[in-house]
Amino acid sequence: MGGYPVAFATYSICLRSMMNPSKTMTLTLNGIGEFGDTSSEYEGRTISVFGGIPGETVEANIIRQTDDGIDAMVNRVIEASTHRRDAVCPYFGQCSGCQWQHIEYNYQLQLKREIVKRAMESEGLDGSLVGEVLPSPSEFGYRNHARLSVRRRLNSFGFINKVTHQFVPIDHCPIMAEGVNSLLSALNGRCGETTQFSIRYGVNTDEYLIQPQFKNPDVTVITGQLYYQENLGGRKFRVSSPSFFQVNTPQTERLIGLVRQRLNLSGNETIIDAYAGVGTFSVMLAPYVKKVIAIEESGAAIKDARVNVRDITNVELIEARTESVLPHLGRLANAIIVDPSRTGCHPSALKTLNFYPPKKLVYVSCNPATLARDLRVLTRGPYEVEDVTPVDLFPQTYHVESMAVLRFSPEKEKAFVDRQQLILASVSPRRSEILSAMGLKFETSASNFAETPTAGLSPEQQGLAHAKAKALAVAAGYASGTIIAADTIVALGDEMLGKPVSPRDATGMLTRLRGKTHRVITAIVVTDAATKETLVDFRTTQVAMRNYTDLEIEDYVKSSSPLDKAGAYGIQDKEFHPVAKLKGCHLNVVGLPVCLMLELLLKLGVHLNISSDWHPPEECSKCRKWQCS
Repeated sequence: MGGYPVAFATYSICLRSMMNPSKTMTLTLNGIGEFGDTSSEYEGRTISVFGGIPGETVEANIIRQTDDGIDAMVNRVIEASTHRRDAVCPYFGQCSGCQWQHIEYNYQLQLKREIVKRAMESEGLDGSLVGEVLPSPSEFGYRNHARLSVRRRLNSFGFINKVTHQFVPIDHCPIMAEGVNSLLSALNGRCGETTQFSIRYGVNTDEYLIQPQFKNPDVTVITGQLYYQENLGGRKFRVSSPSFFQVNTPQTERLIGLVRQRLNLSGNETIIDAYAGVGTFSVMLAPYVKKVIAIEESGAAIKDARVNVRDITNVELIEARTESVLPHLGRLANAIIVDPSRTGCHPSALKTLNFYPPKKLVYVSCNPATLARDLRVLTRGPYEVEDVTPVDLFPQTYHVESMAVLRFSPEKEKAFVDRQQLILASVSPRRSEILSAMGLKFETSASNFAETPTAGLSPEQQGLAHAKAKALAVAAGYASGTIIAADTIVALGDEMLGKPVSPRDATGMLTRLRGKTHRVITAIVVTDAATKETLVDFRTTQVAMRNYTDLEIEDYVKSSSPLDKAGAYGIQDKEFHPVAKLKGCHLNVVGLPVCLMLELLLKLGVHLNISSDWHPPEECSKCRKWQCS
C-alpha cells in the first residue's frame, strides 16, 4: 500500500466499498476546521479532510463538492504525525460520529484547547485565559445515550454519515457504555418495525430506557420506558426520554464539582441555575447555599426536576424561558450559572445579565463559538473573565464542554452604562425614522464628512471607508456613548451610483437601473466614543427593478424625492414603487439594516429597549428575530 500502512487501511478500504473512487490529491494538512476535520488548500479552494492530523502529508479522495467547499477523506498517509494511532473501531471512517479515534488522546486534549482558544481570540478575547483540558476518566465506553437509525429492508441499525448520508450498519460502538452495547446486542436483527430508536442508560444504576416500545416478541429486553434513573454524587436523578442529560456521567460529576469549587460557596448565597434541565446543578449545589432558583422551559425536564428536588426545601423551580424570567429577578442572586444549548444565550438574557450582574457568573457551554460570542458581550458589560476551563465530555470527537468563570467589575459597569447612549451620525430622515419606529432614544449629529469616492475601492470597501470616517468624526465630539454611522451605495455591476447631483443625473440613474438587478450595500459602523473601539460590517441586498415608463421617471424626478437618495430612488416611495422584488434585508435598501446594526451593537455591549410595537419587514428574517427582544 505504501505510506502509513496499518492505521488507515481499514477505513480507507471501507470508504472505497461505500462509494465510487473520485479524484485523488496529495495534500499538506493545516489546522483543525469547524467540524473537527483537518483543512488544506487545493487549486485555490479550501478542503475539509477527514482522518488527518495537522502537519501530515496525505493522499486524499474527494467525497463531496459544494459551493461552500470540498470534503475529502484520507486514503493514504505519506508523512504521518507522531500523534497518529490505530483507530479501534472497525466502522471509523464510514461512521462520522467519531472524528479523532486515529489521534492519541493527549493530543486530542491539546487540539480541543486550541479550538477553545481560537474561538476566544476570534471574538477579541484573551486566549491565554483558556486552561488545560480536564481529561475524561475514560476514553472509550463513556457514552450513556445512543440514537440509531434503522433500515427495515436490512433489519439492522446504525448511523448516518454526515457527509455522504450513507447508512452505516453497526453491531456495537466503542464509545458507548457497556450497558448500551449489551442492549444493542439484544436488539440486533429484531428492530425492523421502526425507523429510529434511542437508548439511555444509567451507568451507576444499570437502569435504562429504550424508545419507542418494540412489539416484536423476539425482543428480549423491556422497551418503551418513559424514564430511567441515574445516580450522580450520591443523588438519584429521574431523566425522561425528551429531557437533556449529559452523556458522560463520571465526567459530569467532575464538572459539577469544578463549578462548586469555583463558586467558593459559603452557605449564605442565593444562586440562579439558568437553563436548569432536570435540575442537575440545582440538586448538587443546594446543600451548599441558602437558596437555588432553577429556570427551565422544557415541560419534560421540569417534570423530572420536580421529582429530583422533591425532598429539597431550598430549591425553587420556575417553568419559563430564562430570558423571560431573569429581568424579574433583578439583583437577587449572588451567583448565576448559565448552561444553555449549543445556540448560546438569548440576547435578552445577556442584556439582563449585564444590567443586573451577580458578583460571580459561571457559563457552561458545549459550543466554543457561541460561548466566545456571548463572553464578548458580557465582557463589554460589567464582567471580567477569570479563566476558561475546557472539560472533555466527548473523547474521540472534536466536541468539548467549557466552563467560564466571570467576576463583576464596578469600573466596567460604569463604562457599560455610559455606552448605552446612542448617537446617530446622520441627518438622514429615513434612518432617524427607523430608529424612532423601534422606540429607541437617540440623538443625531451630522458628521459633515464629504462623501468623495476613492479610486480603486470596491463598493463594499467604499461604503465601509465612508461609514468609518463619519463615525470617527462624530465620536471626536463625545466623551462617552455609542456612535452609529452608515453609508449606502447602489452598485450596478462595477458602477457605483451615489446621490444624484441634478434632476438630469437622477433621470439617467433611473433609466440605467430600469428592468435590471443591482446591489444595494449599506456599511454600518459602531464606535465607543470613550475608547474609540470600532466594529464594522456591511449588508448586501439584491434588488430587481420593474420596467417603469419614461413618464413615470419624469414625474418622480419632478417630485424631488430621488435627489437625496443613493441610486435616485427610495424603496419606500409607494407612489413610484420602483422595486419588483428583492433578496435580502428590506431596511438595508432603505439605508439602515437593523439586523446588522443590532448584531454589532450587541458585540459592543449595547443593549436596546426595542418597542413591542415595532414590526420589521417580512422580507428579512434576520431583522424579525430581534422583534420584541
